[in-house]
Amino acid sequence: MGLGLASCDIQRAVDCLNAYVTEPGDQETAFIHHGSPVPVQFYLFQELYSRTQSRELLAYFYPRLLQYYRFMVGRLGSSATDPWQSGLLNVWNYFYNSGGWDDYPPQVAVHAQRLEGTTAGTVTTAHMIRCAKILCFAAQALGGLEKDIQELEENMQRLTAAIQNHCWDQDSGYFGYLTHDSQGRPREIFRHKSGENFNKGLDGASPLLAGIVTPEQRSRLLEHLTSDKELWTPIGLSTVDQSAAYYKKDGYWNGAVWMPHQWFFFKALLDCGRGDLAFRIAKTALDLWKNETDQSYNCFEHFIILSGRGAGWHHFSGLSTPVLLWYQSYFQPGTITTGFSGWVVSQTWTEDRRGLECDLLFTDGEGPRTLVLVMAAGSSYQVTANGTAVSPVVREGAALEVTLETLPASGSVHLTVTPEP
Repeated sequence: MGLGLASCDIQRAVDCLNAYVTEPGDQETAFIHHGSPVPVQFYLFQELYSRTQSRELLAYFYPRLLQYYRFMVGRLGSSATDPWQSGLLNVWNYFYNSGGWDDYPPQVAVHAQRLEGTTAGTVTTAHMIRCAKILCFAAQALGGLEKDIQELEENMQRLTAAIQNHCWDQDSGYFGYLTHDSQGRPREIFRHKSGENFNKGLDGASPLLAGIVTPEQRSRLLEHLTSDKELWTPIGLSTVDQSAAYYKKDGYWNGAVWMPHQWFFFKALLDCGRGDLAFRIAKTALDLWKNETDQSYNCFEHFIILSGRGAGWHHFSGLSTPVLLWYQSYFQPGTITTGFSGWVVSQTWTEDRRGLECDLLFTDGEGPRTLVLVMAAGSSYQVTANGTAVSPVVREGAALEVTLETLPASGSVHLTVTPEP
């Protein structure tokens, strides 16, 4: 809901984020938790900074989110999230639902077989790697926090090793849930009775969000995300691979498209330099949403792949957030959208939205990276990156999709956009 509010009222978005954090040093509560432990607050923090470039915002929320982060990675107080020798994080002690997906097949099987003490997926660990990268940017921008940066980088390395050393399943091309023995030693990938990796779905692709995959792994995951026999459907990304033995056509999450998780992969695809695939997700979702609201005027929870219609409740305001963000990303002049690795550190627009100068900082390597700039309609535009002309792809209206094939070692990019004479 905070991300949705950021599209229309920054102060209310800040208030929403503030509702989930506690005073630094609080001895009883590291953060306010309810429901699935998906750390969306960190992504809201990044979005707010990229929209405002507020140092005050960084200084206020950084220590509060660092406290939240330390608990989530098992490094604060009574946290029980790091119980195994593998280093994989486990949140079953705090909620039954790891990623916000109720009938996600391996999650259901873990609870049915009472394997909570030995088995968990990759999604929480992947999210916390990305959260560490977000905090690293804030610490570097604030300055004087070298010890924090060292801690965060060491945790990133530890958590990346946990996923890469134990969770990749070469046969399926997905990351898996990992089982452990009674002593907490890693054993093997959790498998369905058919022998398939039980995690053929969005959890199994979640390390893409963290930016920690190898080129081969990225290629395999992109194949899954784009194949109409696997994760891609006519209405968007299925939560579960359609080719899996445990895929259902009539499940709640299994056999359905959910907007929030599509937004995560939309951002990750921008980080991969795949603006074409990111746009496909956004445009498909916007058309799907319009079709349903035109017919029912309801903002439904999810969409059934078999029928293409909305289903579930229509009372959760946060579920419209991705639609608001996608609309802004391609149709609202004055909007800059990057992946998770991109930070907008300054932006100056002309009053008519026909000119832009901005500075961006990209993390996670050298590229390629895609960003989307929405200019005022009615003009053609010239784009330069660090003084070199770049040819953008023009999406609907005046959305300029700019792909930077290589990045300077510093990750810093100065962009200018001007109307063509």
